[in-house]
Amino acid sequence: MFAAQDDAGPDEVHGAIEGSSWVREISSGGWWVLLSATLAWTFEVYDLAIISVLTPVLLKVFHLTKAEMGLVTSAAAFGSIIGGIAFGYIADRFGRVRTLYAAILIYSAFTGLILFSSGLTELLILRFLGGLGMGGAWAAGAALVAESLPPRHRGKGGAIMQSGLPLGQILAIALSAVVTQASGGLEGGAWRWLIGFGALPAIILLPIILRTPESPIWLAGRNTPRTGTKSTGRLFTRELLIAFIFIFFVQFVFWGVSSWTPTFLVTVKHMTFLKSLGFLLAQQIGTLLGFVALAALIDRIGRRYTFLLYLLIGAAALGVFIFADQPQLLLLATSLVGFGLGGIFGGLGPFLAELLSSSGNRAFGMALAYNGGRTGALIAPVLVGAMGNTEAGFQLGMSLTGVALVAAAITIVFAPETKGRVLS
Repeated sequence: MFAAQDDAGPDEVHGAIEGSSWVREISSGGWWVLLSATLAWTFEVYDLAIISVLTPVLLKVFHLTKAEMGLVTSAAAFGSIIGGIAFGYIADRFGRVRTLYAAILIYSAFTGLILFSSGLTELLILRFLGGLGMGGAWAAGAALVAESLPPRHRGKGGAIMQSGLPLGQILAIALSAVVTQASGGLEGGAWRWLIGFGALPAIILLPIILRTPESPIWLAGRNTPRTGTKSTGRLFTRELLIAFIFIFFVQFVFWGVSSWTPTFLVTVKHMTFLKSLGFLLAQQIGTLLGFVALAALIDRIGRRYTFLLYLLIGAAALGVFIFADQPQLLLLATSLVGFGLGGIFGGLGPFLAELLSSSGNRAFGMALAYNGGRTGALIAPVLVGAMGNTEAGFQLGMSLTGVALVAAAITIVFAPETKGRVLS
């Protein structure tokens, strides 16, 4: 029932963590699944993050207001909602791996086309179309990972895949810093190199996708007759509704904060753009450490307690991040915001898959909850941006995400514990 063992896996991945016994319990095919899904997510996040990192530059280049830039961010989120749900359905019909690569092709192509845009309308259209692929990549990749690993390691697999979140943002920050130093600034057209890099994943990932085995659960069930009542009825449950609400608030908090972090640091904390990149890097390192800790916790203490712990850490750190001015304290808070608010994403894929443990439309159901919850990512950047015309308004807009954080904590209390559920 797990990924095929006869395909030689990536030795460098095994070698890096060879001492861990659980690593040997995942097949070589399972590691190819993790590698393809993680890199697909990494490059998707790069395509999202590079717009956030470049926001101070794009505001000037395209003569946009903060509210208009919020619309650009939300256009990608809206596309992700539509694309995620659509590609979830496609993944259930045509397989996880083929759907994953189709999504990669779409987000790569439409990110690259930003190079030829000249104004707000074109940016909105291209970000929406690119978002279709971005939502689809998560839907296919998360289902593929959940169905290709043993249940006792599913939480770890989800955390590994979601590590693409900080890795993609770190890649965006690092390349931005390199290009800024090499060109003396990004306003003169150097920003185009960073957008152009976002078109490359379709080429870079093709050899890896070709080595990735299809989900064994999907292969086993593809010839099984499905009736609409049996397979679809299991999707619309109280459990999945709770998951949707929880993910909505988590997405609202994360994207409301992360979309505006570079601009907030420049505008409210009065940092230079280059210095703000250092703080943004600390945030992403914190997120990466959050995934490492989550991988150790979530298969031990369960999904709900892990989520509550991360929300608590995120809430404390967010308050300090918004209102503190002391540099060392602000740096610590920035990294802990990443740990709590970013790290929590590592458990969402396994959690959703387990809520749909016996559904024949698992990818579609996961996509409905996760990408439907991305409406929070659509709304939050617009609200924060609209309130960000003054320093006090910017702080108030960021504080609004704290209300959503509390709502997320209340919601998860009513969710079931899903650790150890077997998928069929």
